[in-house]
Amino acid sequence: MKKKGWLSLALAIALTATLLSACSGNNNGGNSSPSASPSNSAGSSESASPEAPMKLTFWDLDGTAVKSSPGVTALQQKLNIEVDYISTTREAMKEKLNLMLASNDIPDWWKEPSFPDYDKLLQQSVAAEIPQELVEQYMPKYVAWLKRYLGDDPFQYVRREGKIYALPVIWDIGIDGLQLAFREDWLKKVGIAKTPETLEEMEEALTKFRNDDPDGNGQKDTYGITSAGDNIESMMSTVFGAFDAYPNIFREKDGKIVRGDIEPGAKQALEVLNRWYKNELIDPEFVVNKGNNVEDKVLGGKIGAIEFYWWAFLPGSAFLGGEQWYDKLKAQNPDFAFSTTGGVKGPDGNWGISQYNPAFASGVMFGKQLEQDQAKMIRYMQVFEATQFEPDSYEAMNFGIEGTHWKRSDKGTIEFLPPYDNEDERKKAGIVAYSMAGSFNDYDFQTSYTSDESLRQLAKDTRAQGSRVIDILAPFSKPIYNENQDKLKQFTLTTYIDFITGRKSLNEFDGFVAEWKKMGGDKVLEEAQQIYDQYLK
Repeated sequence: MKKKGWLSLALAIALTATLLSACSGNNNGGNSSPSASPSNSAGSSESASPEAPMKLTFWDLDGTAVKSSPGVTALQQKLNIEVDYISTTREAMKEKLNLMLASNDIPDWWKEPSFPDYDKLLQQSVAAEIPQELVEQYMPKYVAWLKRYLGDDPFQYVRREGKIYALPVIWDIGIDGLQLAFREDWLKKVGIAKTPETLEEMEEALTKFRNDDPDGNGQKDTYGITSAGDNIESMMSTVFGAFDAYPNIFREKDGKIVRGDIEPGAKQALEVLNRWYKNELIDPEFVVNKGNNVEDKVLGGKIGAIEFYWWAFLPGSAFLGGEQWYDKLKAQNPDFAFSTTGGVKGPDGNWGISQYNPAFASGVMFGKQLEQDQAKMIRYMQVFEATQFEPDSYEAMNFGIEGTHWKRSDKGTIEFLPPYDNEDERKKAGIVAYSMAGSFNDYDFQTSYTSDESLRQLAKDTRAQGSRVIDILAPFSKPIYNENQDKLKQFTLTTYIDFITGRKSLNEFDGFVAEWKKMGGDKVLEEAQQIYDQYLK
């Protein structure tokens, strides 16, 4: 999740992102039939012999897997499987996978190689084709989850020559996570009755935040907005979105791939930001700000508007749990409140904030041998579906048995029962929240166990405000772009800051565009168009 590395809050919840895991392929079990009924003779004649459990292997990357845990025990009975583990570390996982492949010891499955590595693995012919109809049949809740964020063709990023070789993984809250928040208590203090909806209304609010002493301390020490000046994508993206120009990401317009860096709308956005800077509406230290500086200024009560993740603007108990920005500011000032929006409209009605492409890595891949053992492939799918999307298995894996280990609190959250309200006792019982797949995190589903029931609609409504403006080519290998991206990004960032602060006149914008293309940008756009035409058109 490269573009907003300073956002430690978001990174803290990006569970197992960009790491590989694997399953051993040398275990017996299963057969070549695609039948996947996890039967142990139930429903068969009394004389029939019980079907032997199918042996499946999962990776333990954190030392938390327990064979005798309540969740694993229930899962083995439910699906007639025998669970085994291979222990390693996250740091060693990729190396171990490569060693296994080099010795022709192909694992049953592995997860989340980068997209360049995904294509390399396909070239090595070590991955099984995954029939899409099997995924849709045995993982319907998973497919529905993907479609909510990737559209009707959720396999487009992993499809090669008409075939898919991975179960896609996504960071679903990345696609609409960033929003614009205003200090609602400040808006009221300076006489503004509603959340700004247009660029003009936003400018009015920022002006009053700077000049009308919204914190009431009698000093002119507040600013309208701040940002981290080390990443062009997250630098006051709201303003660029108002002109439909999003720097440093690939988008499609009328079948043509464009970059917001050099679009005419970017010049219009820079004109606005230059005016705001001259009028002292923008924190002058944005140029040198890092993530911790931005957080300090927001929590220090010196900034009236900020772009960040929407859940930070709500009570922690509304979504992720823990203490968010809202909780910290509320503790300082009982009148405090945030008012959020997905962006403000520009002169042509455009609005939005640049987000993440949720497909941050390829997905779960199966070893080539499972092409001839579809029953085993299906059983893995059933495990993934059950433990990530079905309440009974998810609860057993993460919390134990209801009524024995936990109950629902009066707020609708998980409340562990004595003695399991003690973490050491939970560990003894094997309740360690181990994930069989380590992927497929549906946050709407998972946070229904951690968020207060009375606040879930607030979280849902707040999230719904977000835009879904993403780099549509982020998942694809782009050698020319990879070679040129650092210099192009740094050139854009430096020049934009000069335009905003007035060190360069915006009359030089056309010269900037010409130089950007000359530095390799023209070849980057040509490559991007070819990739779009090949995979997404």
